[in-house]
Amino acid sequence: MKLLPLPFLAREQIFKEMEISELLLLSFISKRSRNAIFDMRFHFKNSMETFLKLGNEDGTDSLAYGIFYVGELGTHAIKWRFKEDSEDVKWEKVRINGNSFECSFEFPDEIPKMWIKDSIRMDFPFIIHSHFCNLFQLSTDIRVSADLNTLEEFPNIRSVHSLFVKGQYGCMAKLNNILNSLEISDELTITPYCEGKLSDDVQISKMKRISLAQGAFFHREHFLNFEGQNITLIYFGRVGDIISEDIRTFIREWIEGEKFVRVESISISGFGIPENEVLTTGGLMEGIESKRFDPERRPSVLEYTDSMKRHFPEDRTEFRDALDIERKTDGRLATVECSSGSFYFFVWPEETIRNFRQNS
Repeated sequence: MKLLPLPFLAREQIFKEMEISELLLLSFISKRSRNAIFDMRFHFKNSMETFLKLGNEDGTDSLAYGIFYVGELGTHAIKWRFKEDSEDVKWEKVRINGNSFECSFEFPDEIPKMWIKDSIRMDFPFIIHSHFCNLFQLSTDIRVSADLNTLEEFPNIRSVHSLFVKGQYGCMAKLNNILNSLEISDELTITPYCEGKLSDDVQISKMKRISLAQGAFFHREHFLNFEGQNITLIYFGRVGDIISEDIRTFIREWIEGEKFVRVESISISGFGIPENEVLTTGGLMEGIESKRFDPERRPSVLEYTDSMKRHFPEDRTEFRDALDIERKTDGRLATVECSSGSFYFFVWPEETIRNFRQNS
């Protein structure tokens, strides 16, 4: 049965029954098939964010790439690898994002795999990402998930929305090379422990959102000069050089309103405290003007903003031993809590406070 000559409604019903990967493969066949899919103007149930996944987790091919979209399970749309030109490979011509390529296809499982000629390895990730986003009319923001253990090179991409660095142990030199070559507009997440010094050329304090599962290289000068919105910092089994006095400095300067004006949330687990001292919220805030929870000023539960949800597993938080502070320049409220070597700081969204007081 020929698909494209069918009436629009019949073709629409067929397209809706197809998987994302099947539609993507169909779009490679011809400009006409690509336009037919584009004209469908898909409205996805979940907001779809596209990722480039670089580096192969099983370590079998350090130059493996893949693209996947985030739905409920983070479903892959297609995978690809590179190989040298060979007569043993059956190459087929396809057009992707206006570019003509020779490639070969395999279908080992439900995720199709493309073999791409090695000569375009550095450009192909950007090309197929652009094609995918244009086809389904998605944001062209580039989010990259890179496995630091197996990634040997980074493609010709110089600006990304988000970078997620995966792996167990990482090479600091490799991490510095990647971060020095990229402009990250929104979020940096680093999972592996990397021993060594972060390059002075890496402007980590200027990044919008930072999440470090092994934060040994994030130092007090980074923290006290942070210009972004969100920090999540964990020192697993290692005490960082951020100490309680640095946190007090941060709080005092936030209250004055000259620094940290963009901060929404900060979470630090494992900061340094004086030996044999159990630091509570009251102890941390000693000498700093603060108030206990007032049910007329704010809700008892903080519903996370969308940006906060990227850093915390739940949608909300309830405070147990918290104190509130107020910024002198604009009256913004923030809540501070300290427990078991962990520090939490949340700035209340203005809309939340306004709606609460109007309805009280």
